[in-house]
Amino acid sequence: MENSKNLDELQIEYEYHLTKEGEVPFWDHPHTRGYKVIPQTYHPITTLHGVLALKERMQLKEEDVMILKVLGDSICCSEEQLKRYLSSKMTAAQVTKRLRRFRESALVDRWHVRIIGDEDKVTPPSPYTLGIGGYKFLKHYYNNHFFMDPDRWDRYGIKAIQRYVATNEIRCRLAMAGVLRNWQWHAILNKNPHLSRPLGVAEIESPKGKINFIIERTQMSQNYIDYLREKLELWKRVYEKHQFIPIEKFQNHPTVIVFYTSTYSIAQEIQQELMLDTYPFPIWLCVEEDMYSDGLSKSFYRPDKDRLKRIYVDFLE
Repeated sequence: MENSKNLDELQIEYEYHLTKEGEVPFWDHPHTRGYKVIPQTYHPITTLHGVLALKERMQLKEEDVMILKVLGDSICCSEEQLKRYLSSKMTAAQVTKRLRRFRESALVDRWHVRIIGDEDKVTPPSPYTLGIGGYKFLKHYYNNHFFMDPDRWDRYGIKAIQRYVATNEIRCRLAMAGVLRNWQWHAILNKNPHLSRPLGVAEIESPKGKINFIIERTQMSQNYIDYLREKLELWKRVYEKHQFIPIEKFQNHPTVIVFYTSTYSIAQEIQQELMLDTYPFPIWLCVEEDMYSDGLSKSFYRPDKDRLKRIYVDFLE
């Protein structure tokens, strides 16, 4: 028929932002699928009474609680990241052994994450989140802290898993560099809980004093240009009123907005579309692919008119 077209002609190709090596980063791949994996031996503890009984019977020791607390504070991180967070307290084998035991009681959940069409491909270490038992335990003993309710993952989905694992990489590297003094997920700005919140805020110790990093992660699967533009305009109004950006539970240190991208090509597009150097506060871009290849200190860029200028942040070495 005259109006019929070949299916190949009708297909709309997804526009990937490739790394310099021509790859799509795993933790920003738009075509991911994932789900919680139930272990073969499974006796879930789903009540507060149940988890408190574990502690009373000395089946939850100090090191166990430490792992649960670190995982809860991370919201969602990979097993490898969790081992690095805990490297000064226990060996990698000890972490793995405890995680295996925790899964059997639903204190933690492990996720199976794969790229659609590449299910058999070797992937990074599996992500972990708090299970229902671990969540109830931590909310009882640390009730003034935020921990992710396991039920929320059904609504947030695998994109949120990717987002938190990716952001925990920069968080973990800041901690390993010995400069991270405070961290808050979804911090309240300007005392207004309804104002658009950043994904994370880090208080950093630098040779010239403390700095606040307001960190936002981009994802290929989102309309990140409009998403960042909206946040920048709101934060700009706050900054112009106060000459700084007030952050709940943080002192008013000099603040840098950090857009954390998986590839350099995304960072370039953000600068071209948003002209970041025109905003009244400093904005840096942290590129994940450079962080993996060259280290955290060499992964930052500063907007310079129509281009990005790579900077060396030596105190993050």
